Amino acid sequence: MKLYDYFWGDWQLTGTSHNSTGTAATMHGTWRFSPLSPDSLLLTENGEMIMGKTAAPLSFWREYRYQFAGDRVLVYFHDQPSGNYEQLYQAYRLDENGHLLVPDNTYLCALDTYDARFELDNAHFAQHTWVNGPQKDYRLDKELQRI
Repeated sequence: MKLYDYFWGDWQLTGTSHNSTGTAATMHGTWRFSPLSPDSLLLTENGEMIMGKTAAPLSFWREYRYQFAGDRVLVYFHDQPSGNYEQLYQAYRLDENGHLLVPDNTYLCALDTYDARFELDNAHFAQHTWVNGPQKDYRLDKELQRI
């Protein structure tokens, strides 16, 4: 599987955040992977999140650079003041079966850790992220369907 070709394009996003009390938030939006170079894609994520059952929707937006090298993917945050993509967020490698992107590292933000994996299918994939630390303890499940 060529990962660059797999991700390139537009995806419909739905997701849920789960904590110790159950579902804490729901979200919907889009992921757009557009070319930056022959081996990297720009991911633009945007949508709305609803915290709890009665809260007003909150808009979200974020950009990342996905750098591809064979069976590896490096994901960088967009540094908004400089406009660069220099801060490594996650590094993944494709498992031997070609259906999972598993983490090479755990991202540390202050005292919180972020660990994720991707489950890949033909026109669908899921991203599961576990966030743990003194202030955070939740799982974020995102489902993406090719548009």
